[in-house]
Amino acid sequence: MGEGSVNRMYSAIACGVFEEEIERLIPSIPPPNSIRYIDPGLHVDFDQLEEALREALDECRERCIVAFGACHPQMDEILAPYGAVALSSQNCIDALIGREEIERRAELGLYFYLSPGWLKCWRDIFRRLGWGMEEARMGLGCFKGAIYLDTLGDAEDREDDLLEFFDFTLLYFEVVEVDLGHFRSLILEARDRLEV
Repeated sequence: MGEGSVNRMYSAIACGVFEEEIERLIPSIPPPNSIRYIDPGLHVDFDQLEEALREALDECRERCIVAFGACHPQMDEILAPYGAVALSSQNCIDALIGREEIERRAELGLYFYLSPGWLKCWRDIFRRLGWGMEEARMGLGCFKGAIYLDTLGDAEDREDDLLEFFDFTLLYFEVVEVDLGHFRSLILEARDRLEV
């Protein structure tokens, strides 16, 4: 990033699943003028997600980074009229650990990934999907287990929430420490694309 770009104003719209990670990174990135977090449960309803994104984009006063994966099949078309740029990732897990790491782990089996944000919103997402305990266990039955991405280094404080997820889904979980360097690089890369 060039020296002249550091003072350029920009805004951010982010999936609420990233809120804690973004707030942790704010001191180490050029801070956005404003950040609006969108309800992570909306990704189960494309119409509601598009409406929320367009509403947030309409309110942006500066150029905007959109911290979402490809959570809507027409994400590029939604962002194009606003000149907004999305992170270069397929989904939130890809944004946190990278595609190569996901593929490496996939060789060991199919896993359901959780992050701090996911640990907060899975109940709401399951509710929106119409999943009670039985439906969740059936829907997630193909997974070998769950991997909790400890992006904030506080997995011990979230043990009760992890056990609740296990009780609900019967997916054994593994805690994996995750450095936020990859996520930070995606944000900086998206910001650089705003400068072009």
